[in-house]
Amino acid sequence: MKIALCDDDCIELQHVRKVVESYIESSIPHTDITLKAFNLAEELLRDIAQNGSYDLLILDIILPGMNGIELAAEIRKQDTGCKIIFLTSSEDFAISSYKVDAFYYILKPFPDQELELQLHRFFSSLQDNKNAHIIIRDSGQLRRVFFHSILYIESAKHTIFLHLSNGETCSCYGTMNEFAAILSKDGRFVKCHKSFVVNMETVVSISAKGFVLTNKVLIPISRQAYADVKQNFIDYFFGKG
Repeated sequence: MKIALCDDDCIELQHVRKVVESYIESSIPHTDITLKAFNLAEELLRDIAQNGSYDLLILDIILPGMNGIELAAEIRKQDTGCKIIFLTSSEDFAISSYKVDAFYYILKPFPDQELELQLHRFFSSLQDNKNAHIIIRDSGQLRRVFFHSILYIESAKHTIFLHLSNGETCSCYGTMNEFAAILSKDGRFVKCHKSFVVNMETVVSISAKGFVLTNKVLIPISRQAYADVKQNFIDYFFGKG
């Protein structure tokens, strides 16, 4: 497990590091975690290029040179799986943070408990997301499909197509209503159209045209459902769902 922090304010960076270290020590003391801190976006990018990606990034947005949103966009070109928590004193970047699939957005100044809560959400989601799955019959064989591997689900007549993050598509007999009912128990999925269910963790952006996913596929959102789907996405994004 690797976590990186980036903030040009050394005092703030030290404070965030202390909160993270305290949480790890008190809540998950036996977890093997590498924690690194950076003052500049460019330093973090160089480290990723040399040493590989991180599981969690906690980024200030207002940075000298490349800002936190631009930094996240660069990272997303190579890594769509890491979670990103933004820290900022401005609300102006909230919408932009959607485009880089942020895990959460915290306004400064914030109580330590706010960051601790999001750390708890992050580590809890790792365990929950890792094990959640569905069993389908694909080409005559029973197959286990993990929820975290699903980008979106599509229905055509009485066939369900599961489009996976590795580029594979598997299929089985069933109806969208049946699958939507199963997946609705997991907060990351939303039915946005009569023929589509989307894993919100794979969404890069949302508009009236639909969801754009990490694989650049556009999934339509029905006009009647748009307001509810958008609110569902916002609630999930900000950890209320």
